[in-house]
Amino acid sequence: MLKTKNISISIYVLLFLCLQLISCEKAPIRSDVEGFWRLERYTVLSTDETIECNRLYYSITRLVTEVSDKGGNGFGAYIARTGYEDNENILVFSDFKVRGGTADNGEDAPVEGLRNYGINSREETKFRIIDCNGKTMTLESDYARLELRKF
Repeated sequence: MLKTKNISISIYVLLFLCLQLISCEKAPIRSDVEGFWRLERYTVLSTDETIECNRLYYSITRLVTEVSDKGGNGFGAYIARTGYEDNENILVFSDFKVRGGTADNGEDAPVEGLRNYGINSREETKFRIIDCNGKTMTLESDYARLELRKF
């Protein structure tokens, strides 16, 4: 009887641990920042020129960010690594590649293409998160200030 009880308890503990492992998922680092955003406009800081955008999108996740043109502008789509610095107040995009299928195609993204999204470097761009309320977000790098709306 005692042996059967110990076996039952062991099975329940094992099942509980298995369920815990199955239910683990990667939660967003900053749920207010991560998600799908439409780039409304960006201002080039050196010239104070504001560019209105036509259906340009940012898809930001904890590991990967994609910028894409859904407006037929011919700007292409690019993928970068995503990271945070300064207690998650700085959003970092690095190692931009040209989008190819469901991943990148291994080719470095052209800086001229990235500028259409308010980004001036394929190696690394750091955006200070100026404002983010889950509906709108303002990011600023040394190149541009971006205004995005949750999609």
